[in-house]
Amino acid sequence: MADPFAGAIGSENVQPAGGRIDGAEIERSLRPGSPAEVADCLRIARENGLALVVRGGGSKLHWGNPLDARRVSLLDTGRLGQPLEIQPDEGIATLAAGLPVREVSAKLAQLGLCSRLDSVHERASVGGAVAADPVSPEHGLDRRLRIDLLGLQVALSNGELTRCGGRVVKNVTGFDLVRLYCGSLGTLGVITEVTLRVHPVPESRRLLSRSCGSAEAAMREAGAALAGPLRPAAVALRPAPEAGLAGGAELAWLFEGRAEAVDEAVRDFPGESRELSAWDAVGAEIGRRPAGAAGLRIAARPTDGLEILRLLAELGGPDSLRLALPGAGLVFARLQEDCVEAWMETAGRRGWAVFLESASPELRRRVDVFGPAPDTIGLMRALKQRFDPDRVLAPGRFLAGI
Repeated sequence: MADPFAGAIGSENVQPAGGRIDGAEIERSLRPGSPAEVADCLRIARENGLALVVRGGGSKLHWGNPLDARRVSLLDTGRLGQPLEIQPDEGIATLAAGLPVREVSAKLAQLGLCSRLDSVHERASVGGAVAADPVSPEHGLDRRLRIDLLGLQVALSNGELTRCGGRVVKNVTGFDLVRLYCGSLGTLGVITEVTLRVHPVPESRRLLSRSCGSAEAAMREAGAALAGPLRPAAVALRPAPEAGLAGGAELAWLFEGRAEAVDEAVRDFPGESRELSAWDAVGAEIGRRPAGAAGLRIAARPTDGLEILRLLAELGGPDSLRLALPGAGLVFARLQEDCVEAWMETAGRRGWAVFLESASPELRRRVDVFGPAPDTIGLMRALKQRFDPDRVLAPGRFLAGI
């Protein structure tokens, strides 16, 4: 019996896959070569009652809740390699979803430009970076990928190919669709093309570091510096080697901008100069999956940093802190799995957002990896019903099993 997808994308691009995702058997791997073929794959899946999971670079397939499906097909965007259009004078790039972020970054660098696409995961694709909306070392309230997104082309589960934002068709939903798709983990549609702002590479970048007696002392110092006149572009707090919450910590300050301004800021700022390559360790920690423990990301008000550290020490012990980005209100932690549910309840009562980035299948079946459902859960269910009524795309993966 012919595979239902073969007529749309060619039998050579439909391969038996094997393996599993969240216990669901992967029946086949689909490699569409154009946005229209992606839309055809979604339509065929819907008509045949099949579930699809989108794969870009594959670095975040473990993110999200367990799939609510026994079998899935993997839709690989790797053949979506065009366009790669950069308009340096306008500060805009239009990129195919399947392009590797590293390839795009290299092209931009040749033009003296950079972007806020995922720089942490080596295999990240453009579409995957938008769908996952991951954190970078320079992450901040005003330095996020979603802020730079201008337009998307998206294939929907009914086989329709749509645009939102730049080059837009009329938006009849009333929502900012570009930002709605960003971070949706491929549960509302398949991103096939991205248009975003790009930025000039900073004229100068300097890194300073400073040792502190404890993580709490480092958090206080970071808060004071971020409230001062010499505000760095980014701050990272990491436990000193061989030390956790109860031991020492290291603050790293990244300054960037005009050379004269950076030199002036660094001259008056406490800390020792470091090679910029040392900043790579921050990104490596963000992308790492802790061995033998659950990996969590906590988002809160920057002023809540000390309280987060205190509760982590109480519930998880002295080695629970992995990394904090004080200016962004983000803390990355490792916890033994028997502590995770208590932590999520504690965080939920304080209004903190928690994302369980990595954990055993057993724990992910017991808890919602996104933490307690927000008050907007009814609206989120309605959006899923509007965009993917037959639950073709990663059923169950998003918040509250959406």
